[in-house]
Amino acid sequence: MSRYQRVELAPQTRDELAAGLAELGLVPEWADPALGLMLTGSLECAGEPVDLRLPAGTLGAIEDLGFSLADGQLALICGELDRNLLTRRLVTPLIAAVTTARARSFAAAADLDLEESLAADGTRRLQLRPRGPR
Repeated sequence: MSRYQRVELAPQTRDELAAGLAELGLVPEWADPALGLMLTGSLECAGEPVDLRLPAGTLGAIEDLGFSLADGQLALICGELDRNLLTRRLVTPLIAAVTTARARSFAAAADLDLEESLAADGTRRLQLRPRGPR
């Protein structure tokens, strides 16, 4: 097994993180504020405190993983061996999901329509248009 690694991510709210994970089809276990929540750990390392946890096997990860939301800074906490895999399979799609959700929210607040399209190469395009007849 490996030691847990901390991957700093762009600030997100708890709600944005939850919505992004839900869009990716992931249902985490959230920490009880009174008790906290720990990653399992291994012979090589102790558990690590997290605000939410996903089990080993999530997206092919060897160890359990989680997120810390301390002081407004979001960080992925994962095993050393899982870091590159989770950056590709979790972090990149999570950032895209949160960015799209933010764009939808900003568009609604500005009374704009947001059109989304996905190119064959996987590129997601967001287009803002004034609401009303076209």
